[in-house]
Amino acid sequence: MFIWGFTAVLGALISIGATALVWYRMLIASLVIFVYIKIKGISLKAKGKTLLGLAGVGVLIALHWLTFFGAVKIANVSITLAMMSTGAFFTSILEPIFYKRKIIWYELVFGLLVIGGLYLIFEVETRYTEGIIVALISALLAALFTL
Repeated sequence: MFIWGFTAVLGALISIGATALVWYRMLIASLVIFVYIKIKGISLKAKGKTLLGLAGVGVLIALHWLTFFGAVKIANVSITLAMMSTGAFFTSILEPIFYKRKIIWYELVFGLLVIGGLYLIFEVETRYTEGIIVALISALLAALFTL
């Protein structure tokens, strides 16, 4: 959780927009990974479905980071991180669909308790509605790219 919080705080403190922030972040990460791969001599040959799958995950991660930093800018760090706690709930719903496994009832119960708690906390915070929605989309995207 420290990394989520620290990333969000940095996102709030940096004055550039969410889109530019994500692009710079991806550029720096890509350059570092490229240098590492070249130094280690690692081959990254991928074909067909593998390449398409990697591209799909990359798009999901990019959209997640755009919505994550967007939510921080629209609302604030605490709202965004609280909404990110719904990621486990989204995963508990999506995982049985993706992997054709049985739904684990207690995962849903705990997820609903989290959502109920978040509703109670933010019921009076109507000024953050847009940020809450964007953060929930970010949590859904985070759940998707982990599957």
